[in-house]
Amino acid sequence: MAFGLPVLGTDAGGTLEIVEHNVTGLVHPTGRPGNAVLAQNLRFLLENRSAREQMGLEGRKKVQRMYLKQHMYKRFVEVIVRCMRSK
Repeated sequence: MAFGLPVLGTDAGGTLEIVEHNVTGLVHPTGRPGNAVLAQNLRFLLENRSAREQMGLEGRKKVQRMYLKQHMYKRFVEVIVRCMRSK
């Protein structure tokens, strides 16, 4: 997403917290059942330039809004402050 490209990922773990299906990329099931869906997703992106560009643009915006260093540092400080207050 940081490079302005759509993401292909599985619908497991932290991926769903980061990749918004049909917004910043496409997700597919894990394991063998996901193979056909992954192939469909790849074909869709290859055949639909405007969708690729739009998902890439939205992904880049999300990275700029949430995942750049200054955002991560701010969140880290917030967690430390919260931990210190709870003791």
